[in-house]
Amino acid sequence: MATLDTHRSVTKLQDAGAPEPLATATVDVVEEAVGIGTRDYVTKDYLRAELHRQTVLLGGVGIAIAGVALTIAELT
Repeated sequence: MATLDTHRSVTKLQDAGAPEPLATATVDVVEEAVGIGTRDYVTKDYLRAELHRQTVLLGGVGIAIAGVALTIAELT
């Protein structure tokens, strides 16, 4: 996925003489043209929640495997 540091891009355009509204609009147009934007990014909160969900899922799988192993051990 392509990424664009929008703050840096706006700052570079302003440093080159573009007024802030023009710099911001230009960066927005570039984002739209290459198909990137805020819809392509995830938040830290989302990542934390997903990591927690996966950890809980893996923990459940581990408990299930341990249960199967104990059952097999009791049968032999």
